[in-house]
Amino acid sequence: MAPIAETEKVTLMEAFERIAAGDATAGFCVPPFDTSAMDGFAVKSADFSDAASLKNGLKLDIIGELAAGATLKFHVTSGKAVKIMTGAPLPEGADAILMKELCEETKTENEWHLKTVSPIRAGQHVRTVGTDFKKGDVIIPRGSFLNPAAIGLLASAAIAEILVYKTPVVAVLSTGDELIDPLEPAAREKGFVPGPGKIMNSNLYLLASLLRSSGARPHLLGMAKDTPEGISRKILEGSGAADIIITTGGASVGSYDYIPEALKLAGFEVNIWKMNMKPGRPFIFGIKNENQRMKMVFGLPGNPASSMVSFLKIIRPVIYKLCGRAAPLETLRVKGAINSEVRLDPERLTFLRARIYEDGGRTMIDVPKKQDSNILSSALRLNCLAEIPSGKGTLPEGSEVFAQII
Repeated sequence: MAPIAETEKVTLMEAFERIAAGDATAGFCVPPFDTSAMDGFAVKSADFSDAASLKNGLKLDIIGELAAGATLKFHVTSGKAVKIMTGAPLPEGADAILMKELCEETKTENEWHLKTVSPIRAGQHVRTVGTDFKKGDVIIPRGSFLNPAAIGLLASAAIAEILVYKTPVVAVLSTGDELIDPLEPAAREKGFVPGPGKIMNSNLYLLASLLRSSGARPHLLGMAKDTPEGISRKILEGSGAADIIITTGGASVGSYDYIPEALKLAGFEVNIWKMNMKPGRPFIFGIKNENQRMKMVFGLPGNPASSMVSFLKIIRPVIYKLCGRAAPLETLRVKGAINSEVRLDPERLTFLRARIYEDGGRTMIDVPKKQDSNILSSALRLNCLAEIPSGKGTLPEGSEVFAQII
């Protein structure tokens, strides 16, 4: 699967958390001149080579002062120094910076000098031309996620606009006559409680947030009537607005699981899989070519935790690929020790909502007890999915497992 072809140019203020669609190349060096890395004095390191005079206190005459942004010209010769501030250009003849804390400065009406016993070497506390990047360097490679550091790099290279991939639109559809939208007027009444057999539609908003955090723009289709025809109409509506449609609920093979039939009615080639993972076993994938564009439907389970885990493990990598995002940190897997006993599933790899942390130099994984697929509260503080292998019995406390950072 290739990244989406559409690109656009955006300004620095619009580029945050977008994906670079081409290499950004520096037009000049940064820093563009040798600068001071410290407040102190620009000196010649050769003046410090005589250990005996240094031991007795080396005295240098101060011939001027330079602040950041200064254009004054000084030439430092033997026995001379220039007082200098962080970021100011290194004066001609100087090759090191003596920190102001390492010397005594004396200034009177007739003389201005410093005295020090501290040794110094050439290049000390000097930022040389191009230490951050040089002219012609690719500072932002294609596929880079434009985080705050990337925005800062672009600004420092005077790149005011950058080419990015267009944000993919993903349609989201909930199914189930038992669902109530939390934005409905009745649900917003004081003292509201869902009626018998009714539950709140959390998946629509959960998935919309997951899409935003993955670099996609959600297009909410709302809820479909729980019939093949009603769901099919919504899927067709979604395929008109997006190349990817996510459905939740009805992804299994029960009497009221209408997604497979609805997809066929909408002209999709349908594949039904049982994923070898927990939670998230029921899964449907539909595909069709529409006006020379490939349309995809991912059918996720209805339980919120199952939807979330399925999204993170299956759909998010697809979104990243479509965005053109290279090597996201979220693919990072680390090892840690679980801080409580965990029951194994005899057949499936289990992904537990968990929190990874450091304790006394050891990487630990805190696994909340509430892990049922209908329970979302255990995900509130999660930062990883702990990968628990299939097997019999339990995994003892302290056992090391992999965890995917999310």
